[in-house]
Amino acid sequence: MIKEFTTRDMSDLLEADLNSIKDNGKSNTEVTLQNPTTESKFPCRLIHTPLDSVRKSKNAIPILKDFQITIEHWASKQRNCMEMVSNTDEILRKRNMLRTNTQPIIYDEITKKHKLITKYEVRYNALTNSFEFIR
Repeated sequence: MIKEFTTRDMSDLLEADLNSIKDNGKSNTEVTLQNPTTESKFPCRLIHTPLDSVRKSKNAIPILKDFQITIEHWASKQRNCMEMVSNTDEILRKRNMLRTNTQPIIYDEITKKHKLITKYEVRYNALTNSFEFIR
């Protein structure tokens, strides 16, 4: 029987994958689902709720879904944000997730940190239980 791969499943998978990254060769970088505050641990990655779009379904169960994922990379220095993005790219490419957009680095006056926002896309195929390139 085919099981639906949900937004929650995607978010949990991303969190587990991103938790494995050691930026700057140091311990794992914090991964969060909530906007960082002045009390947050930095550097960190913020996973936005994945957006999904059903491409094909069978018996009311989506068998092809496109996902769009937005991840914010927060750090003290711009260069650290760029390194974090490269590390994120490397991990997500293993699941055929490709970066489709990068926004300019923004300095947040409240946290006194820089953030770099990236977007990724992937297609999930329930019949093969695998991720496929969209483009």
